Amino acid sequence: MLQYNGGISANAVFYEGPANRESLTYYFTGNLNFNIAGTFNIPLTFTYSNQDFNFPSPFRFNRLSLSPSYRWATAHIGDVTMTFSPYTLNAHQFTGAGVELTPEGPFEISALYGRFLKGTEYNPEAPDALTAYNRLGYGLKAAYRLDDFQVGLIFFKAGDDATSLQNPIPVELGLTPKDNAVVSLESSFTLFQKAQFRVEYAVSGVTEDRNLTAERSSRGPLSFLMDENISTNYYNAFNVTTAYPLGSGTIGLGYERVDPNYRTFGAYFFNNDLENITANLSQTLFKNKLSINVNGGLQHDNLDKQKSAELQRLVGAVNLNYTATDRLSMNGSYSNFRSFTNIRDPFDFINQVDQFENVDTLNFRQITQNANFGLNYTLKNTEKQQHSTNLNLVYQQSDNEQEGELIENGDNAFYNGSFAYSVAFPKEAFNVGLALTTSYNTIGATDNSLILGPTLSLGKQLFQNQVRANFSGSYNTSYTNGDRQSEIVNLRLGSSYVWQKRHNFSLNILSLFRSTTNGNSQDYTVTFGYSYAFSSAKPRQSRSQAGSGPAQRRNPIGFRYRNSTYRGTLAEVSDQLSNVLNSPLFEQQPAFRRAELQVLLQELKKERSKAAYKENALAFLEALYLYEDFEELYDEILWKQILELRAKLRQSTGAEAEVETKSWILSELSKYNSLTEVTRASGRLDVYKSERKNEAFRRHTEWALASEIGAFVRQDLLAFYQSEASRITSRKQEIEDERGDQ
Repeated sequence: MLQYNGGISANAVFYEGPANRESLTYYFTGNLNFNIAGTFNIPLTFTYSNQDFNFPSPFRFNRLSLSPSYRWATAHIGDVTMTFSPYTLNAHQFTGAGVELTPEGPFEISALYGRFLKGTEYNPEAPDALTAYNRLGYGLKAAYRLDDFQVGLIFFKAGDDATSLQNPIPVELGLTPKDNAVVSLESSFTLFQKAQFRVEYAVSGVTEDRNLTAERSSRGPLSFLMDENISTNYYNAFNVTTAYPLGSGTIGLGYERVDPNYRTFGAYFFNNDLENITANLSQTLFKNKLSINVNGGLQHDNLDKQKSAELQRLVGAVNLNYTATDRLSMNGSYSNFRSFTNIRDPFDFINQVDQFENVDTLNFRQITQNANFGLNYTLKNTEKQQHSTNLNLVYQQSDNEQEGELIENGDNAFYNGSFAYSVAFPKEAFNVGLALTTSYNTIGATDNSLILGPTLSLGKQLFQNQVRANFSGSYNTSYTNGDRQSEIVNLRLGSSYVWQKRHNFSLNILSLFRSTTNGNSQDYTVTFGYSYAFSSAKPRQSRSQAGSGPAQRRNPIGFRYRNSTYRGTLAEVSDQLSNVLNSPLFEQQPAFRRAELQVLLQELKKERSKAAYKENALAFLEALYLYEDFEELYDEILWKQILELRAKLRQSTGAEAEVETKSWILSELSKYNSLTEVTRASGRLDVYKSERKNEAFRRHTEWALASEIGAFVRQDLLAFYQSEASRITSRKQEIEDERGDQ
């Protein structure tokens, strides 16, 4: 039996204004899942847009991916990503195929093959164009896992096809066909039933120019895997961490060393030329109201002594979360670990013309210090009114360097602050909010800029919550070195409508008015969105198929389940159950579950004993309502796992890049401080719930222990946010690196 379900969404953006952009852009996304006999799952996802890079590019904007699974086997086909480890293959998008095999037992295997860069010819008429050779790669990861011990071997190789480009390439571009191979050994184990260790050692070999014929003076450790010549170099990365339970937390040590210029073609970016020795401590105090996570140590670079100066410094990171009462919570953090991020001024969001405007910005900077403080206080929380306030302060220091030297005006500081007050009226489905936002930046030693202004927002649900309407208006003024530069008024009006639970329409209108020292301008943007959820038709059985003889009419049955009464002949009750199964209340059942329920219903219709029929009918209804019950339980599971994951992230140690990723994930998860907030989640958590709820439900039906489904959700949630962190920096950083090479 073939079942399918899924959804599609489309967005069209109409724009009129001074910006250099298309007047009409559109985006399509979709997902479709096929289920065969309740066993085989074949999910399909795609994205398409008429908006592309403004120049030829080796990267794909539009994507199509297929990830069929059967029990412990999952395949990835199309435009997909996979991760082996931080030093080998780490969420780099490729076009091809991969497989993950996790059968019962200690062995796990993952493999892939595909194109990592698309060949792109040099175009002298497009100065911003990126030129790249066609790059193919493949890899394999094999792991052996026991309860207290696991070991894995990773191999990854990617190389450029030197014949994939036909047009001459200017020498000044410095573009040559390259080759790369990397091998890694990783292991984790537990000693004395408490101390946990994790170790990874990786060797990466890179041939900078495959066209060279001069041989290397000696064969390297990976010479049997790659083309070696005089341009081949090898790099090492080593990382070991340990954690030991202490009180209500843990204590740990970490050591990381990454050679200068270490890289692989399976990851977008590395912090390299560093040696870190760190210690960390995490504890929860005052009946779990206060959680503390401290990570500090010594860091230095210039490992090969090739730089004119060596940087040695103490590094540290502190995260504090304090829940004083049900109404008051605070959080703060500070870190001087180096990281690369796209600094987003809050006014980037306030003044952006549409939701897709800043998706592909390349404004990446190296952050050397980062601090933030947040405070949430609920003034009133009743059935009629909810009053709350929120304060957020952020400080970041950015150093722009080239070849280890600070460029002119490269040392910048960013100070952002916002205060918000919101009032909600739950019974009226109405809310109002007022916020004041300010951003102050220093540029070099002499220049500074200031932006500040208020924002008012209103929201209302109408017609039994089928229509949602919202309005926001903001005004902000910017100054440079004390002189006013611009004034901006931003007005937004939005609405959404849900029709028959499957169709969702949205309309957003934006008007932005700028007044600057160079003149005035206006932007008008209209965004129309539509999404549709669908599933395969469920054929209803006719009454004659279940039997409707005179004896049955004379001898009906009846029973109640969840305040509903089912009464009549066996055939009539069967039709009633069919109607319930196909009612809108259960339309969103996962495909595999609908297949199982159809089988149960068919078996039920064959039953002729009234006693057995009634028993099986109640079992069918119990199974039918299981998904609805799980939807409520799922938020509780997710909330509990968010708390546990936040605690584990505060306790964990790792490589510098891992620490930054974990800090980002922790900040994302710290946005949710109650079960209600998780239930009403928006943004990334809402995306996660939509994408992964059915898989959690499937495992919930297979596993008896609540701890098992909880552990799955926690690991799955972490993997999702790790993928999000990699996705945010992936294509952008690759483009930036390519531009740097030119």
